[in-house]
Amino acid sequence: MVVYVLNMHGQPLMPCSPRKARRLLEDSKAKVVQRVPFTIKLLYGSSGYRQEVVGGMDTGSNKVGCAAVANGEVIYQSEIQLRQNVSKKMQQRRMYRRSRRSKKCRYRPARWLNRASMRKEGRLAPSILSKVNSHLREKKFVESVLPVSRWKVKTASFDVHKITSPEVSGEGYQKGPQKNYYNTKAYVLHRDDYKCQSKQKGKHCKKLHIHHIIFRSSGGTDTPSNLLTLCRDCHDSLHAGEFMLPGKRSKTKYATEMGIIKAQLKKLWDFEETFGYETKFKREQMFELEKSHVNDAVAVCCEDGKSVLFLSTMLQKKHVSSGDYQQTKGKRSEVKIPTGKLFGLRKFDLVQTSKGTGFVKGKRSTGKFAIAGLDGTVVGSSVNVKKNCKRISARSTTLITHTYFKKKGTAIPLHD
Repeated sequence: MVVYVLNMHGQPLMPCSPRKARRLLEDSKAKVVQRVPFTIKLLYGSSGYRQEVVGGMDTGSNKVGCAAVANGEVIYQSEIQLRQNVSKKMQQRRMYRRSRRSKKCRYRPARWLNRASMRKEGRLAPSILSKVNSHLREKKFVESVLPVSRWKVKTASFDVHKITSPEVSGEGYQKGPQKNYYNTKAYVLHRDDYKCQSKQKGKHCKKLHIHHIIFRSSGGTDTPSNLLTLCRDCHDSLHAGEFMLPGKRSKTKYATEMGIIKAQLKKLWDFEETFGYETKFKREQMFELEKSHVNDAVAVCCEDGKSVLFLSTMLQKKHVSSGDYQQTKGKRSEVKIPTGKLFGLRKFDLVQTSKGTGFVKGKRSTGKFAIAGLDGTVVGSSVNVKKNCKRISARSTTLITHTYFKKKGTAIPLHD
């Protein structure tokens, strides 16, 4: 375990051991500025000597691994779980705004052509933008506690056509199922013989729609395998919940997202690119580690043929929204949603209770809260927070806990 050190101007220095940090604090030569990860700030001038620190990142669409290596020793490692609910949150916000406009409130002028962000060149979908920013946020955090000299990033290139059709090769890439069709919609209509594909009895209308078998909000894509021709009446009935269609989750969602994330990171960040086959060789042959994002990040940092001393702890992070939406505010509110504090606690506050330490997952007016770990492990489904409850840290957009490695390749949560 290491303690991160800042100089008196707030600039990162090389980390020190817990013993040295304890002596500096006892002699009033430093102060604590952050507890997770434990970081101190010197109260006197220092020489500012720094060694070469190599930062490594294993990019991802669901989880990201990050590590830093200096002088043959791992001095930082973390695994970040990215947000997957951005689209759902935006739909919820749209619903609240739509309902609020028809309620008792001040007059709002009609809006028209005021969506500048939708017409912006190079615009990214909010869900993708959130994931790109999460990568850059972790980079900025590491550079705030360590003097990183250079970055090495593992980027992934996916062949979406190969994923959907493993046998494709050579000229087969030019002779896909959509060849000679104007667009995907035209191909799907022709494939389905311009007929409604639902098995509903009765007369079908002539107006045809293209339906996503797996909704885009649930991970579906615009590939032909996820599209189906339905008539307007069946399409409306399906979305009304009157019948269901069987479907399988798309295999290409994360591959498509990673292609966009990779391109954006190259524009915004100057780093040394490395690839999966190189990382896999180091992780399996040199270190004999199991597959994980944090192990890949450590392998990215290391040079061929050089051994490293591993840390016994890892930071587990999860990015969440800054707050919860409430439908209305002010004097004329008709529906009030309790999104603030209840018994002095908010959702995602880190608390220590008689049942254990975890984050507030659900609140009840009776004071019986649901407490869970960062990975969703239930600490207590009905914990009385009125008694023997202590708030360790307030909610933030990045939830952090420590994880202790009991043996190589496995991890057990460690609650401080």
